Amino acid sequence: MTRRFPRLVALSLSLALAPALAFSQAIIKVNDTVSLRFGALIQPTYEAFQDPVSEGYSQNWYLRRVRFLMTGTLAPNVSIFFQTDDPRVGNSGVTGDKNVNTGFLVQDAWAQWGFLGEKMQLQAGEFLVPTVRQPLTSVATFLALDLPTWTFNQNTLLKGNGGRDYGVGLNGYLLDDHLSYRTGIFDGARNASTTVNGATVAGSRNPPRIAGRIQYDVFDPEKGYTYQGTYLGKKKVLAVAFTAEGQGDYKGIGGDAFFDWPIGKDCVTVEGDYLHFDGHHAFSALPRQETFYGNAGYYFDAFKIQPFMRYERLNFGATENEPKEQERVGGGLNYYVAGQNFKITGYYERIIPKVQAATAAIKNTNRFVVQIQGFYY
Repeated sequence: MTRRFPRLVALSLSLALAPALAFSQAIIKVNDTVSLRFGALIQPTYEAFQDPVSEGYSQNWYLRRVRFLMTGTLAPNVSIFFQTDDPRVGNSGVTGDKNVNTGFLVQDAWAQWGFLGEKMQLQAGEFLVPTVRQPLTSVATFLALDLPTWTFNQNTLLKGNGGRDYGVGLNGYLLDDHLSYRTGIFDGARNASTTVNGATVAGSRNPPRIAGRIQYDVFDPEKGYTYQGTYLGKKKVLAVAFTAEGQGDYKGIGGDAFFDWPIGKDCVTVEGDYLHFDGHHAFSALPRQETFYGNAGYYFDAFKIQPFMRYERLNFGATENEPKEQERVGGGLNYYVAGQNFKITGYYERIIPKVQAATAAIKNTNRFVVQIQGFYY
């Protein structure tokens, strides 16, 4: 018994350490069909935003995103995804009211079953609403720093969460994975209860939000829950997509094109997204409008740098809303210290409203951003 004790201790220690060792690689393998994969994202950010009244700058050091991610494979063709986020924590904006102790929110939480393999998969939970490409792009792989300014103009009224909503949908890949589609029926905005003849009439009886997207990849297929903002020369991609959504008489349509091509070890990336919204009577606070977003960049592999440009424009349909129109022109540089795992981005943007505010000393203003990204998944 005495001779066997060291062996038992060693065996016990190895069994106890096995999960820890597996977790250090961000993967826990339960058996041949069940496994869990973990990741994290941190984006410390500095931002200086010019005030058109004083011409001075509001400055903030904050965390743009703090995320924890988990993907699980539960059985053949059955998977789950869960992601938390604490966005803009520490940011005071232009008001000076510092955003602290907000806590983590559930960003994504869905289960998926490929009952026809990857040709048709049932997805349910909280997930990204099908729309144009940029909001469906992994935030860790953005070419031009961050999300478009006006892509989520409908988000507040339709009660979305960072482009996500609660619902069920189908997605899949056809034509040798070159044709992909995403569809969903979502909760959207729910009507409030009302009082009729002194009695309360139940709310939440309005129709759901419905959205869909179809994309064709001419060369290399793109697969996964999110797209890449730039492949850094690892793929040959030319993709064109169309999207539509609606709830009640609210309608939104759009389209996008994405080009990412290796040139030797370098890479050129170009993207353009277009969206048209009209809230009609159901969402009168969302007047008819259209927004265009575009970015382009070139990756120099020898120096691990990627200069880029970014352009946005917001237009309104009605004459009385034209003073709200705006465009933004910017550019910057990504420095890939360790690929997307550790990246430093510097960005400058010129904000150009159509009309100068009556109280403003200047019409056009500046924005400067420096962001560091730590990411593993």
